[in-house]
Amino acid sequence: MRQEDRAAIDNMRIDGIKPPAIAAALGLSVNTVYTHIRRHPDIPNTRTCRYCGRPVIQPRGNRAKKYCSDSCRNAWWNSHQDQVNRKAYYHLVCQYCGKEFESYGNKNRKYCCRACYVAALRKRSVQL
Repeated sequence: MRQEDRAAIDNMRIDGIKPPAIAAALGLSVNTVYTHIRRHPDIPNTRTCRYCGRPVIQPRGNRAKKYCSDSCRNAWWNSHQDQVNRKAYYHLVCQYCGKEFESYGNKNRKYCCRACYVAALRKRSVQL
C-alpha cells in the first residue's frame, strides 16, 4: 500500500466513512483497509474523549476539543465537580433583606433567594 493510500484511509476515517466504502473509493481490498485500521488504531489529529474514551475529531482552525459530545462533557463535569475551575463567584447584598450572598455566574442578581424576590414584588405592587 502506498503512503497516499494510508493518508487517504486516515482522512476518510476522520470524515466518518466506513471501511467498505473506503476500500471501494480507493480500489483496495476491504481486508487491506481493516488491516491498516487494526495496525494504526490512532487516527492522526484526534484525541480521545475524557469521559468515554472514544476518538474526538479535531476540526481545523478551532480550539482542541476534550469531549466527543455535550452529554459526555456534562457527565464528566457532574462526576468531577472538585476539578472544575469555578472563577465566576460574586459577593452581593440582597436588595430586600440586606443579607450578603454569593452568586455564581451572574453579577447582576438582586435577591438572595426566591422568597426575597417574591416579597419585593409584593411590596412594590402594594406601593403602586
